[in-house]
Amino acid sequence: MANFVTVSAGIRLTNEEGKSVCSIARVSPAVTADTAAAFVSAIETIYNNGTCTARMSVTMDIAR
Repeated sequence: MANFVTVSAGIRLTNEEGKSVCSIARVSPAVTADTAAAFVSAIETIYNNGTCTARMSVTMDIAR
């Protein structure tokens, strides 16, 4: 039976104008939503000084 194997993840943050604030590669795919949200809040405070939209992309291999 085939299954998905999670191999990597990344987070990308954009500001209110849709411009990229930062991208982070090699994020643990097992990170909790609370931890990721806390990281986004920290970036908003330190770098952007405003709200950001964050997207986490997860890459999976198909194991057959």
